[in-house]
Amino acid sequence: MVTNENNIDESQVILVDIGNTKIKYTLLSDVENEPYSCEDSTVLFSFIDRVQNITHLYIASVRNQELVDEISTMCGERKIIFVEKHTEKEAFGIKNSYDNEQKMGVDRWLAMVGAAEKAKNAFFVMDVGTAITVDFVVDGQHLGGWIVPGFHVMKDSLVASTKKVYANDEIPITFGVGNDTEECVAKGCHAALYGVYLSAIDYISSKRTDFDVILGGGDKKMFAFLKSADNMRLAHLVMQGLARYARSELIK
Repeated sequence: MVTNENNIDESQVILVDIGNTKIKYTLLSDVENEPYSCEDSTVLFSFIDRVQNITHLYIASVRNQELVDEISTMCGERKIIFVEKHTEKEAFGIKNSYDNEQKMGVDRWLAMVGAAEKAKNAFFVMDVGTAITVDFVVDGQHLGGWIVPGFHVMKDSLVASTKKVYANDEIPITFGVGNDTEECVAKGCHAALYGVYLSAIDYISSKRTDFDVILGGGDKKMFAFLKSADNMRLAHLVMQGLARYARSELIK
């Protein structure tokens, strides 16, 4: 049990990541494990009420403020301390490249904060979800990044914009080519995402010969075919970024 002078331990702190499509949550003590996910605050607070001893809720959101306010109100009713995290100009030895850091989604910032704890060298962090975000950090300096449509957004856009092109619900986990239209769409979108990864490798290689790759997000399994190279780490990036903040503020 990790405690501070206020007798707060990690099982009393819950971390909440509101993404574009899902609410993910986990106890601080379980942050290395796969987080739970749900679609509304009712399920989240059903979990909190079962646990009973939650004292702090740390949250990050890229969605509308209405849901955040709802969760804040529900925390207040339970006397749970509510802490919302936002993108910062500098923290944990990382300097943000944005002139206006509030224009950067907090998910990207927390992904870098979480990744920096795992990286031994310069690194890029690639978060694979509804959108693909890639950010590059060398010697603590954020160089910038990319935002790319995710697999499902890319596939749905292609189908909606073309005639006689169809898709199925399969998510590729092996790299290759298709032998019917549905499979060609899935494999093609997969190849496009792999192209983003290879471009990131090219870019960071132009800055440093030694670097780490930190891969996260709900669709990171699409890169399982890479067989986790020695310099690659898999992570629950936003959660682990939130965890760094919670531990630095609560656990002494």
